[in-house]
Amino acid sequence: MIRAIVYLIEIFVCFILQTSVFSYFSLSGVVPDCILILVISVAYMGGQNKAIIVGFLSGLLLDIMSGGIIGLCPLIYMGVAYLAGYSNKVFDAHDYIIPNALVFVGEVVYSVAYYCGTFLLMGKTGLFGYMANTIIPRVIYTLIVGLFMYPLFLLLEKLISFTGGVADDN
Repeated sequence: MIRAIVYLIEIFVCFILQTSVFSYFSLSGVVPDCILILVISVAYMGGQNKAIIVGFLSGLLLDIMSGGIIGLCPLIYMGVAYLAGYSNKVFDAHDYIIPNALVFVGEVVYSVAYYCGTFLLMGKTGLFGYMANTIIPRVIYTLIVGLFMYPLFLLLEKLISFTGGVADDN
């Protein structure tokens, strides 16, 4: 129960950071994807099942609040969580390279899938322009922010485990 409450709080904090706080620090008109960093961190530390639930809830929150196509973000986040969850089997708390590599790959997958789910279906075929103006800056910005956010998520996970959240695992 404690772990579920912490995940819900993390979802809301990442949502607020992504939609409000980082909008003041946008670079080239893009903001980092804090929710993707959370989903990949949960997948890396906790496995696919937890990450899929976190991805679904956070993607649904994004879709509902943005007024876009309902279901696209949860679907993409769940797919990224499923793929990143395979790395849980090699989880090492002191390794910062794998989670950040997963953030890099996950952001590329998310951005291309989002492009296909929104712009491509509307007949806009400027993938290279979208890649140069949006995907590449967003991947770099998300990767930089992920370098600082992953250790925080790892610290929270250690605190939950230390305080007895291990029995709370299911």
